[in-house]
Amino acid sequence: MFPNIECNKNRRGQSGFLLPLALFILVVMGVLALTISRTSIQIQTSSIQEFTNLQAFYAAESGAQRGMQALFLSTATRQVTDQACDDMAINHNFSGVNGLKICTVTVACSCVYQNGSACAAGAVANYQLTSAMGVTRSFYTLTSTGSCGQDQYRAERIIEVGAYREQE
Repeated sequence: MFPNIECNKNRRGQSGFLLPLALFILVVMGVLALTISRTSIQIQTSSIQEFTNLQAFYAAESGAQRGMQALFLSTATRQVTDQACDDMAINHNFSGVNGLKICTVTVACSCVYQNGSACAAGAVANYQLTSAMGVTRSFYTLTSTGSCGQDQYRAERIIEVGAYREQE
């Protein structure tokens, strides 16, 4: 009926080593889990952004190719090509194309003569071989802007392509 003095003595001698160890392990594991979670989210976001960047590049490249086609495959003379450049305003949505469904492209064209002056397709004298200006070449710069995605995953790439056409 008397309490065992030795049992109480052993209990007082225990300093609670497992409780701090358990708390330490829980904290370390929690920090490790949080770090892994954040790293995983950042990797996923980075992958999506890289893919969207690549899509925007391909959309811009496709737009530049469409612009070149509009300039050179459907025009027969330098004057008509200059006019096609002045009139060019390509806006295309790739909604029916696999891989580029979330993309759009805008293509613009600028034209200058070999002497640096702006093209004037309406001035027929600029296209005669005996022209006082001596202009026999037109230089074209197509600027294609491809945009893909939305919000934080939006990417935009710009491609500039240069070409020229000589007097026939």
